[in-house]
This record gives sequence, C-alpha cells and structure tokens, in this order.
Amino acid sequence: MPALDKELKKALLSLPPARKDKLLLQLLLPNQLLQEQLRFELLEGPEALEFRRDELRGRVRASAKGFYYNASELLVSLRQLCPLFSAHAKVTQDVYGEISLLLLLVKEVLQHQKEMVQVLSGANEALSLFLAKRTEEVVQKLQKLHEDLHVEFADEVNEVLPRLHASSAGYAARKLGVPVRWE
Repeated sequence: MPALDKELKKALLSLPPARKDKLLLQLLLPNQLLQEQLRFELLEGPEALEFRRDELRGRVRASAKGFYYNASELLVSLRQLCPLFSAHAKVTQDVYGEISLLLLLVKEVLQHQKEMVQVLSGANEALSLFLAKRTEEVVQKLQKLHEDLHVEFADEVNEVLPRLHASSAGYAARKLGVPVRWE
C-alpha cells in the first residue's frame, strides 16, 4: 500500500473533527471487509471470536451430515463454506480458527460421507480433489503457525491424514504431496 504524502497527511490531520468523521464514513461505505473488521474490533471484541467459530463449526457439521444424492451436490455445499472461512480469517485475523475449520470440514466429510469417498470414480473425482486440496491447505497453513501451536493440531491432523489417504482422495493427496503423517 503506498504511503500517504506527508503534506496531505498533515492537511488531513488539521481538518475539523466533523469533516474527518464525514470523510471516514465516506471511505468506509464501499469497503465491506473494512466495515466487518471494524465491527468485530470495535463492537464485538475478542469475546465474539469463539461464538463466530462455533457458528461456522455448526454449518460445517450440518453440511457434512446432510443427505446428498451424489458427490456433486455435496461438493457444492462444501464449496459454499470455504469463502466463509476465508472471510472469517480476514475479519478476525484468526488463522488458528481457519485451520481448525478446514480440518473439521475434511474430518466430518470423511466420517459422515463414507459412501461418497470410498472408491475413486468419475462421479466423485472433483470431491476427492477438493478434500485433498483443503488438506494440503491445512498442512501449509500449519507450517506458518508458531511451533507451539503445532502440538494442538498434531493429533487431529494425524488422525485425518491416514483416513484421507485411504479414501478416494488418496490419489489426489499423493499427487499434491500431502503427507500421510504430519510432524
């Protein structure tokens, strides 16, 4: 982001408070993400973080436990969740929560939709690739977290990885370089 010209910055700071407030509101209006970030920071606060996570966990569980006629329907439902995770991380700066939600998504699908991820076929190829990519994303994001937080995820990740590799997503996971065990 380019720096603000020193003269312009000085002129803006010397504006009367009412004019500054009006300018601030005009700048916030088109930027929905910034509005959500400010709502979280100023109105909700860190106490709302767990509430937001729980709400998303409920949506993940409902999608994973739902009834779907085929893998394509399930995939559509799962694809609608991922932008919500990204938005959550952008608004709250909660990378830990984003990782736990992605991990929960893969885990719940592997647990509740076993028949759709048992054998790789043309019908579930896209779903299998989706699950492998989300797992790859989890592993990559975990590498960026502080090492102390790795311990909190280790058991759950090492529970999911072998199940992923034993499912129809195993082929895609191997091609993407997703490990069978995470250390």
